[in-house]
Amino acid sequence: MQVEAFRLLLAVASGTFLFMVPLDAAADEPGRERPVTTVVTAPAATVETSGKGIVGRLWKELTDEASLTIGYGTQKWVLDIERTSDGAKGRLVQRDESALYVSYSTKPTFFKGSKFGYTVMVNYQDFDMTKQEIENDQFADYGTEMQGYVIYAVPTLYYQWGEHRRKGRFVRLGLGAGVGAARFSGTVRLSTGEVIHTSQHTVEPRLAITNFLIARWNHIGVQFSFASPRVYGDGYDARVTDASLYATYTFNF
Repeated sequence: MQVEAFRLLLAVASGTFLFMVPLDAAADEPGRERPVTTVVTAPAATVETSGKGIVGRLWKELTDEASLTIGYGTQKWVLDIERTSDGAKGRLVQRDESALYVSYSTKPTFFKGSKFGYTVMVNYQDFDMTKQEIENDQFADYGTEMQGYVIYAVPTLYYQWGEHRRKGRFVRLGLGAGVGAARFSGTVRLSTGEVIHTSQHTVEPRLAITNFLIARWNHIGVQFSFASPRVYGDGYDARVTDASLYATYTFNF
């Protein structure tokens, strides 16, 4: 019995079931017919994985027909700071400086039978401001400097002229509102004449507004964009504004 049980366990583990008629001692006697052992093979079980879990669906949504755009061009940064206690203000600028631009966009989707569509854009840009605006677009160097970066994720609605293909030729005008965050640290001269240090070391999501105009010929394009996320420092209310013009190259997933 122990041998038969062991053989049955082996058969189950391998996907083969043995149905056996027990052998007795008389089976070897002359004239007696040996019992027949019947072997029935059952197909091994198949485990299927659908790959449609939450992570899989999210990954597909984020990468299916998405794109990564890298650009190089000029930009103008403006950082307006206001002290919440007394309303003293200061403005730092970075203008006409070359800069690198990186943007990720999900699959562009058009409304049926329309030139209107939507996508989600995630942009990253850094800044280094060393000039201060005093009045009437005049600038001064007080030895102040503000360094940091801005990142924002914005669902955008756009209108597109031209082809609707990912690698097509088109002009796209869009507007969006979402969340943005800035991290910065440095000094600024306020309207009271004092030079103060302010910083934002934590990345806290705030309302961000952006608009853009894109002209693209297959992978190569030109892009003008404007973004304005609002941030808050240690006792200061700040608004970062970016206007930029880039030559771009787009990689499609």
